Amino acid sequence: MNIQKPEGLLSVVLPTELASSPSSRQLINQDQQDEEASDCPLLTPSPPLIRTDDALESGTIYVSLEGNPVESIPPLENINKEDGLNEFMNIVNSSSKALNDEPSSRDPMVESTTSGSSSDTNGPVCAQLLTQLNTAYQHLAPDAQALFYNQENGGKPPLVGIQLVVPKPPKDYRFMKWNWPLIRKTCFWSLMSVLAGCTALVIGVIATMPKKCDPQVQWWQGSIFYEIFPASFQDSMKTDDGIGDLRGIMMRLDYLKKLGVRGIRLNSIFPATHYPEHFLDIKNLTDLNTNLGTLEDFDKLVKDIHQRNMTLILDLPLHPFVKTLYNENLAIEQPNKTDKAVRERRDFTEDPILHEMVPTTPSSSLQAIREVLSSVSSPLDESQQQALAFNRLNAVTENPVTVAIKIWLQRGVDGFYLKGLKHYVDEESFSSSLSHWKSLLGVERILICHMDALKDAKSNAVRNAILKWMDLVDVTLTVASGTKEIKKQVEDVTKGLLFEKPGYPWVHWSIGGVDSKRVASSISVKNATIAATLLGMMLPGTPSIFYGDEIGIRNCDCEDHKDLAHVHNLAPMYWGMNDDLNQKFASVSVTTWLPEAAKPLETSLMGTISEMASLRFKTPPIYVKAVLKENQVLANCDIRYADDEMIVIERWYPRRNSYVFLANLGNKTLTKDLSFLYYGGHVVVGPTYRLNRDVYFKELIVFPGEAFVIKLDK
Repeated sequence: MNIQKPEGLLSVVLPTELASSPSSRQLINQDQQDEEASDCPLLTPSPPLIRTDDALESGTIYVSLEGNPVESIPPLENINKEDGLNEFMNIVNSSSKALNDEPSSRDPMVESTTSGSSSDTNGPVCAQLLTQLNTAYQHLAPDAQALFYNQENGGKPPLVGIQLVVPKPPKDYRFMKWNWPLIRKTCFWSLMSVLAGCTALVIGVIATMPKKCDPQVQWWQGSIFYEIFPASFQDSMKTDDGIGDLRGIMMRLDYLKKLGVRGIRLNSIFPATHYPEHFLDIKNLTDLNTNLGTLEDFDKLVKDIHQRNMTLILDLPLHPFVKTLYNENLAIEQPNKTDKAVRERRDFTEDPILHEMVPTTPSSSLQAIREVLSSVSSPLDESQQQALAFNRLNAVTENPVTVAIKIWLQRGVDGFYLKGLKHYVDEESFSSSLSHWKSLLGVERILICHMDALKDAKSNAVRNAILKWMDLVDVTLTVASGTKEIKKQVEDVTKGLLFEKPGYPWVHWSIGGVDSKRVASSISVKNATIAATLLGMMLPGTPSIFYGDEIGIRNCDCEDHKDLAHVHNLAPMYWGMNDDLNQKFASVSVTTWLPEAAKPLETSLMGTISEMASLRFKTPPIYVKAVLKENQVLANCDIRYADDEMIVIERWYPRRNSYVFLANLGNKTLTKDLSFLYYGGHVVVGPTYRLNRDVYFKELIVFPGEAFVIKLDK
């Protein structure tokens, strides 16, 4: 069968009929749809699957290119044999060499299959793909006309040649002239530099990360305060008059530091008619009682306290010395820096009561007030002159509380306890006076008042002024009423107003004080004072220790001083001969103003106060006030058990171990099964025989007056 060819194409002449050998059927009798769907199937016959002796019918195969016939054609009887097939493919390949100048397909699979054995392709494959000349590849497909004709006659379609052509690529590419060695080196060292920088950044972040993520608190929040009645703490050798003084306190600062105290609170140090027996009968709030020393001694005391990273707080006995609050709202201006800082430190932005408050700035100096008053135009009528005279009188007479705060601030005092503030909550100038005093102190110094002032406040403005300007609210905890009453007192506070918002004042827990009997003299178990003190240190807030309660001293029991029964709880401090100074309260030959306290009862809890202070300082579950969860303030303190004079208090914090305080405030040894509450833990604060040992709640044995703190396993 002869097929007309276009010029420049490879022509293949096949016999009209092929033998029906398996290999020829596989080659020719393919499905028509598969042939049409093929993109570029080359004429590459597969080796015959089964040898057969049947030969193809005789015929001539011509490969014509530019009119030149093929010189040698193998006989057709060998076409189905392996040698004959190879010879046929050699003819096709040799005939296509003349087409190198023609456009060709750049299919690498075709090149590697049809021309892989050519002597012209000695270079690498990538070079052949880029530089070799185009080649016109031949493909066999059914002739449509012949197909139609032969189908009518029942014959098989012949095969015709088609041409696949792609444009010739350029012989050279621009990127081949680039300096690839330099590019590789640059990329490598750039990558190394980036990796080194990332590594250094990660190391720096890890090195600068805080070792612990504990909540931040102010210096007065969660710290241990120590209340001192100066006349009964330590008499120095300089005076040696039987009355404690400021120099004596300086002698004991290292003792307080070792105890874990952060704030030292001094009771009345002001001049009084009969000091110290009637210390509340003061003359003024700006001078120092001569029995305690001089102002230079006070300055030295403040300096020594600050050098030990401790602070000094003074009690200001307002009532009955201050008759009324006045002249604190002379100037009503915009909030000052202190007001803004306090608001930022406390979350008061959503409190509707704040709109009733009128923040004020500090009062003007007397000279400025005189200049303002002298500039008032005249003449005035009689009523105006009387009003001006009244205002002038108030202007030149400043509130004694304001004057006292200014003077003691200049001497380095870090805060004030406003004693008797509840007697002034009904006055009109209460809120403005409180705001003015806080503006004088600033953010870093504190104000303290008793819980009674908050309870007696009738208006929202007064109540909100206390919550806004006070830093600590003192709560006196009575431990002589039993564990059930203790639980009620604590829960009244932790579930009350002070725990409604995180910005409200912290609780200042007082177990004892100048206004109450000694703990050791009020509870049934005489040696349970330290246990009660540890209980106060376990509660959320700022605990306060009254001098001597850390060792369990008792009231003065003296028949000769019945007229001084109101100060029997202020007996001079008992100092054992084994302390650091090896010195008692006063010299043996000196008569003290009250008989020195007797030796405290023996207890297994001696030394546990400092251990508890250390644990509280570094343990967030104990020193924090509450936990903010889902915009709700939760006091992280639960009294889990309070019965039979035993009390169990748990302090918890998210993702931290919980701590449990357990105390027996009764006279009997108690054996309890509290496994329904906890399983076990180990003792971190307590008697020596229990310390750092495991304890299980299945069978607890607690002796009278004993207390310890357990760190739970979970």
